Amino acid sequence: MLILGIFLTGCAGIRIGRPLKQRPNDWLMYGGTATRVNQSLAVVTPPLHQVWEYNALAGIAATPLVSDSVMIVGTLHGELQAVNLSNGKRLGYIVLESAVAATPAWDGTYVYVPSAHGTETLACIGIEESERKWVAQLGPIESSPLLVGDLLYVVTLEGTLYCLNKKDAAEIWKFTSAPKEKGKPVHSSPATDGNTIVFGSDDGSVYAVDRLSGQLRWKYHIGGSIVATPIINEGNVVVGSTNGLLVALRASDGTLRWKYDTGSKIFGAASANKNLIFVGSADGRCHAVKSSSGAAVWTFSAKSVLNSAPLVAGTILYLGSLDRTLYALKVDTGEEIWQYAAPGRIRVSPVIWGTTLLLTYEDKFVSALRPQE
Repeated sequence: MLILGIFLTGCAGIRIGRPLKQRPNDWLMYGGTATRVNQSLAVVTPPLHQVWEYNALAGIAATPLVSDSVMIVGTLHGELQAVNLSNGKRLGYIVLESAVAATPAWDGTYVYVPSAHGTETLACIGIEESERKWVAQLGPIESSPLLVGDLLYVVTLEGTLYCLNKKDAAEIWKFTSAPKEKGKPVHSSPATDGNTIVFGSDDGSVYAVDRLSGQLRWKYHIGGSIVATPIINEGNVVVGSTNGLLVALRASDGTLRWKYDTGSKIFGAASANKNLIFVGSADGRCHAVKSSSGAAVWTFSAKSVLNSAPLVAGTILYLGSLDRTLYALKVDTGEEIWQYAAPGRIRVSPVIWGTTLLLTYEDKFVSALRPQE
């Protein structure tokens, strides 16, 4: 029934049939940029209303990607789907070997898709003409690839960080966080400031590796599992742990700059602007702290778990919760200025492209919200 439904609502294969023009506000990887700060260059001001709803017919754990009015969505059913952003209509889909449990990376031409199982755990897909350029077996991947120029960085669930040539998946180097028999899983995605690649591990440590050589630069043990993706902001690596600590480490050498105790588990990545860091915790609170010192500025309480990254859009912070609500807060004060009641729980961070905010909820739906005219 599921396969039949997909066949009836979208053609097999993705054929955009035209080159896509990249724009500054394109959302091409998890966190928006290589530093993963979850800050949008586009600003959408509430109140917002729904203009369409898209049903992917399968669970979505990854944030949507957008370029030139084309939205790309990966599903837990193992599909890469393309959607017209103007009307929410499916443009086509490609079936992969297994679940897409993390956000792909997109260079505007090729999408680099991680898979959780199987013999093709990383695939390079050209969506203009529905081309499978290459596939690679790197081990199970539940984290998001990082794209920097012609180099692709990906961490496997087994704790190996690979640096690959994006053109043919040729291995440049690899770094293993621990021997296989002693290692812990890695769900945290890599981030970079251009010099160092950082990622967290379920073993409670942050690893920093030289971007070009793959040599370990430093390691810092926080304690608790680190499933959140680090962000890099103002020279600091900022990441939260399931022990409730949000820490800032100097990106160059791993020196502890500050730490802040949220009092509850942290599952999602933080977001940041120049002055503030924002992070949600499992007790439903969003915390804003100074990026320079970690001093508390404000907290906001939702009615359920916050397990995805907030999104900074100018003076507004968008925050999704399992209480089925999207909140819009003032970044400086945490004052609530608007809320949207979604039909389902929000587990995935919102994304903004142009005048459209994309909200993923109850696992398989994406809604386009736009300002009232």
